[in-house]
Amino acid sequence: MDMERLEKRKEKLNARIDKQDKRLNDLQSSAFSLANYYFVFQGVILTIVCNGAENLKPSNRWFLLTLSILAVLVNLFALIQIGIKYINTKGDQLFFKSKLNDVQLEISKLDPTPEEELSDEKAKSEQLKIYINKIKQEHYLYLAFYIITFLGFAAVVLVGCWKFLGNQNE
Repeated sequence: MDMERLEKRKEKLNARIDKQDKRLNDLQSSAFSLANYYFVFQGVILTIVCNGAENLKPSNRWFLLTLSILAVLVNLFALIQIGIKYINTKGDQLFFKSKLNDVQLEISKLDPTPEEELSDEKAKSEQLKIYINKIKQEHYLYLAFYIITFLGFAAVVLVGCWKFLGNQNE
């Protein structure tokens, strides 16, 4: 490959990496917005329950409980889906960075550079590939932690709906 083709490939890879950055930011924003809407929704339900609305009787607690369960399920599946897309996009971005590193290695081979630097570049390329797999595994662990935290919050809200309305007199 000549230097000009390598430079064009480098530009394309940089463009793809930038595109992946934008996608990651969009996915992150979507997840935070979804979680915020869910928390506000559950806050409204808890406010209704805690204020002991006169129209709600313990025998009607199934209604708020059902609303909460539906909100949990919809948000849980959406968050998992967004999380998986995020992890895959992050993996793609790191893959493109690895390819960019390979192109930069090819460019450095065409430039008159000491042999030590070339071997350093090869080692960095291998380390980056290992790093990609490690990052994806870590992100799946983070996703699992966030989902468990989300489910914990949901459990607290569901138990609250059930208990607070159950303690009122019929």
